[in-house]
Amino acid sequence: MDGTLVPFGRNHVSQRAVEAIHELRRAGIQFGPASGREPVDLLRLFSGDATCFATGIMANGKMVDVDGRRIKTVHLENSALRRLEDYAFEDPDCVLMVYVPRTDREGNASTDVMFTGIGAAEVDEYCERAGLPLSGVTAGKVPDVRITSAGFMCLDLDRFDTVRSQIEVLCPELDFARPAPTFLDVLPHGWTKASALPLLEEELDIGRDEIAFFGDSENDVAMLKAVPNSFAVSSGSSVAQEAARHRIGDASEDSVAAVFEAIARTGGEIRVPEEAQA
Repeated sequence: MDGTLVPFGRNHVSQRAVEAIHELRRAGIQFGPASGREPVDLLRLFSGDATCFATGIMANGKMVDVDGRRIKTVHLENSALRRLEDYAFEDPDCVLMVYVPRTDREGNASTDVMFTGIGAAEVDEYCERAGLPLSGVTAGKVPDVRITSAGFMCLDLDRFDTVRSQIEVLCPELDFARPAPTFLDVLPHGWTKASALPLLEEELDIGRDEIAFFGDSENDVAMLKAVPNSFAVSSGSSVAQEAARHRIGDASEDSVAAVFEAIARTGGEIRVPEEAQA
């Protein structure tokens, strides 16, 4: 999503991209995000259109849905998250972000985004420093509930690689993937977005060569390598572009939407229209 379907600096998917997604679905072609985001974020990014992520690989493959039905959930180790929390409390440039599930009085499931490793008065400052378009973020400590999604931020880019090395040693049961300059996705060791692919293939009764994947960053590399019809946007990282079979134009130019349109209008043929070429 971020940097691929939603260019950095924008807060939602373009109207053209949303219309292209609906065109795919009308043509009988499934669409789903393969994102580090949870549904609470995707609803905002798709401007309230939940049909755009009824099927998808979310939370970096730790949540997998098909037609609105959850078929897989993977949780993080709370003990490891608390070690990251302690690290963040000791480092003024770091913060741990966790997605805390909750149920309202009517029994509806939802998710709260919480920062830990900082105080409540610092939340707005950290959102601004990180360039995160978030609202309603709370501050607290890792609760004693099952957590699926978390991210770790180091806002000092000069120290980022050092911090990453330190938390990798601190939490060997976790992996860290970098989707954005200051941000690391937190994953169970050995788990990637591509870990969810066999589940989707079985549920949808499709082969790997019937899937197209679009990405831009480090946390997309496993998928870009696993899917033969893989696309990287030219605005993406070098590791993503090297892993992809196809390179297309900049994310800000709706290059991904242009390929969606071409796929829908040719009945599923994989091709890159001239306007989307890098």
